[in-house]
Amino acid sequence: MNNHNWKKAVLLSALLLPSLAAEAAAAPVSPKLPPEDTTHVEYSVSEGVLRPSYDGEETRETAKKDKDRKKNKETADTGISKEHPATVVADKMRYNDTTGEVAAFGRVEIKHMMDTYQTEYVYGNTISQKYVVPGELVWKNPTTDLKAARADYDAKAAVGHFEKVSGWDSGTYYFQGESGTYDKNANHIVIEHGYFTTKHAVAKVPDYRIEADSIDIYPGDKYIAHNVKLMAKNTVLVTLSTYKGSLQKKRVSPFTLIPRPMFDSDNGFGLHNRIEIPLDADMNLTAYMENRWYTKAGYKPDVGVRYQTPVGGLNFHYAEEESSTNDDGGIWVKKRPSLEFDSKHFYLGGSRFYVGAKGEIGYWEEDGRKGQHKSYDAYISSDPWKLGKFMRFSWRAGYMRDYYSYNGGNIRKNTYYSMGLSGGYRSVQGWIYYTDREINGFTPYRYDSYTSDKPLDFGVRVQPTKNDAFSLAWTVDTKYGRLNHRYWTYYRDMHSFYAWIRYDDIERETQFMLMPKDFRF
Repeated sequence: MNNHNWKKAVLLSALLLPSLAAEAAAAPVSPKLPPEDTTHVEYSVSEGVLRPSYDGEETRETAKKDKDRKKNKETADTGISKEHPATVVADKMRYNDTTGEVAAFGRVEIKHMMDTYQTEYVYGNTISQKYVVPGELVWKNPTTDLKAARADYDAKAAVGHFEKVSGWDSGTYYFQGESGTYDKNANHIVIEHGYFTTKHAVAKVPDYRIEADSIDIYPGDKYIAHNVKLMAKNTVLVTLSTYKGSLQKKRVSPFTLIPRPMFDSDNGFGLHNRIEIPLDADMNLTAYMENRWYTKAGYKPDVGVRYQTPVGGLNFHYAEEESSTNDDGGIWVKKRPSLEFDSKHFYLGGSRFYVGAKGEIGYWEEDGRKGQHKSYDAYISSDPWKLGKFMRFSWRAGYMRDYYSYNGGNIRKNTYYSMGLSGGYRSVQGWIYYTDREINGFTPYRYDSYTSDKPLDFGVRVQPTKNDAFSLAWTVDTKYGRLNHRYWTYYRDMHSFYAWIRYDDIERETQFMLMPKDFRF
């Protein structure tokens, strides 16, 4: 390519780049998953079950990414400039100084900062500032992998139009639509007659998806879908006129409307689903309703409002909650109402160490015992320490205090620490965790009592096939030297869900659960 044509190519790329960016809205016509990171998978352990952690769980790295995202959102977009030049490579290029007609042919590749655009043919006019990509267009950057079958762009209006747009947003959401429009000035994309789903649900017929007449997308921020159908394969579960959701990995997800089956010996067979409705434009304020139906325990609702502040989340709700500290199971408390706070992780300088706090003010009722309850929990911890390639060490220490008004009132103090090792090699994983609680005072409720003050949990998990795994785990009360639980668990990978069934041969209890991979209930 001679110097004259190279200059014209740079001019062409400067005019076309905004239109190329317009694919920020969809998913490949032939769905293809982005590459999996198989180098390290984070897990958490609860009651003998090894659960994969969620991408949205906060670490120093995710906190920094969120901070950078907010900073970049407030900063004007950087276009082509001396500091950020664009380069064009093509098999052949043509430019007419008189008519303003420009064209690039063959393997056309345009690069600008972190973005790469690829096509076979681009033509247009520098005077009218209108350009056309008549064939397939591909846009890639570290978080984007999108396509359009055809595109045209009006540089004066900074508006692009596309046909058959498809692709990935942050490797998490998959979009597909018949057509789309991108307004660069507003950073707003509209996908017509399309759908979106999450990473692990992608298939020829997705396991679940949102279909909509149109989807307004604000990249990296939020989406608004109109005339919505929530689909499970080819079955319509719910129809809604409008639904808002976040593209920031928050908890607002219409997919939690899908009923999730479960079973345990104490509560019986059950179904669990949830709906969250954003109440403000930034989706920091949401109303939600969580439903649990059990054949033995009956209906257990949780209805409330969540508000995400800069320092943490507030939750005001009326709920019936099952104990997570007492191993007996089937122990429920009524919270009528309860105001709860859960802070963000506040990292100490540039270190991996952080502090946080939780608190609650509410009115509890359990088996005739009722009264006001107040509590707080202040703690210090850090992101897990990697010990070589195959192990990690985690820890936490804190102080809790509970105030109970029932039966004259009393206070329970709890100083605690916990530490553990976990890791694995190939198809084998293992873990061992120890918790030590020094408790002064007592609780009048079984709901927040502890089965053991000093439990030791350890186990091993083996995965003989891609989709099947087995684990054996023990819980020992080290204070009294007794074996409390021995859990036998079978795991099954069900494409977009994990399923597990667990049997405790000490308590002779069985539990079954389905857990989605891409969102949490």
